Amino acid sequence: MFDKAEPWLVEDNGGPIKLYSDGSVVRAPNPFESLFLTEHNNYGHVPYKDIVFDEETGLWARLYLSPETKNRLPIVMYFHGGGFCMLSAASTLYHRMCQMWAAKLGVIIVSVDYRLAPEHRLPAAYDDSIAALRWMEREGAAKDPWLVSQADFSKIFLAGDSAGGNIAHHVGVWAASKTVEMKIKIKGLILLYPFFGGEDRTPSETEKGSSMLTAEGLDSMWRLALPVGCHRDHPYSNPLAEGETLCSLDLPPVLCAIGGRDILRDKELEYCEALKKWGKRIEVHNFAEEDHGFTVMKMEGQSSLQVLGRIADFIK
Repeated sequence: MFDKAEPWLVEDNGGPIKLYSDGSVVRAPNPFESLFLTEHNNYGHVPYKDIVFDEETGLWARLYLSPETKNRLPIVMYFHGGGFCMLSAASTLYHRMCQMWAAKLGVIIVSVDYRLAPEHRLPAAYDDSIAALRWMEREGAAKDPWLVSQADFSKIFLAGDSAGGNIAHHVGVWAASKTVEMKIKIKGLILLYPFFGGEDRTPSETEKGSSMLTAEGLDSMWRLALPVGCHRDHPYSNPLAEGETLCSLDLPPVLCAIGGRDILRDKELEYCEALKKWGKRIEVHNFAEEDHGFTVMKMEGQSSLQVLGRIADFIK
């Protein structure tokens, strides 16, 4: 009798993720959890709690309540980054950042955890994020004490960085395409260096600059995240592949922040220019010296605080 063959390596993302032929996945400890963090959390006073928004899957979100509770507060639904394959709403980086946002913006943050690829390939992350939005519409507005007493459901913003920015875009498109009016209103999309891709290499993707990303690493992420057999011009990665649909939708206003050293910047600018051409309301903010991930890894840096200021104006 022949011995059972050992699983072989199907995809090696250069360290963070390894996918084997039997479907097993090995994730290395995330180095960003210990890097770029200050010793003290200046926003530890911001209250938070976890809620389950899907009993069947156990999916959850972390709510952060601004200390400023004199008036009803806008809601920012936040979707974390990580190439659809890493991190969570509980990651230290995102936990501290969401506490800071709640305090400085005077909002309620709903930080959504979603299933990760490659165990759960797209559209799982979109479906989970839409389920969180549906929970807020169906149950959160009626049952959760913080939301019932403090939230302004006429002012809901979808936000995210990197893969989370991609998710915010797709959830915004889903909401705009609904034929039945929702009880809650999406007032705007906040996209921080969104993770978009395409088959054709852009000039910024071929540069050997300071970016923390590589084109090959991004290709690997998309192979892990997209449905099996799909390429990078799939609408999940390249939203402009659905140009006719986007052009016809009444999208809410968009704020997009881009790092000038990010190798994804050409794809992000291409997206922004297309929305402008189609008459959509969009404001674009470029930060020439910043790389991918700057608002999370340098959350109290000068550029990150400028982004917060632009977001505060956008919400107002």
